[in-house]
Amino acid sequence: MWSHGFIDQYLSPEAARKYNASNEQNLKSLYKAMLQYHESEGQFPQARGWMDGIRSFGAASDLAKGEADKKFVNPEFAGKPGKFGYAMNDAASGKYKGDLKDPKMPLLFESSDTSRNAHGDPKLLMPKPPRAGGNLGIAVDGTILKL
Repeated sequence: MWSHGFIDQYLSPEAARKYNASNEQNLKSLYKAMLQYHESEGQFPQARGWMDGIRSFGAASDLAKGEADKKFVNPEFAGKPGKFGYAMNDAASGKYKGDLKDPKMPLLFESSDTSRNAHGDPKLLMPKPPRAGGNLGIAVDGTILKL
């Protein structure tokens, strides 16, 4: 039998962890949320509202309030309100994963457009000069890409 102390320890606000991840970990978390959205809706979200669409899929019950939102922000822009740094490829907007011909096509990527719900063509939105560690993306099949 579980003691109340044990349960309280894991359900208390003090036990909620802070989110601190790398750019690559953020991309993987966002990808996971995109797949959960896809499973739920039968397609990827519309690019013009992709962050809003997957927001509820990116939450984690063990994170402190507001910590899951950090997954949407490239670590380079931490502490800079209104800057996110990730974009969705318009070519995947509202599409069923199986209809996309190239599984290595970037789905999400680091973007020069740092606004919320940024989207477009990865070639046109590539940060120049490249960000620290090079410009990264994540493919439709989940592979981390150096762009």
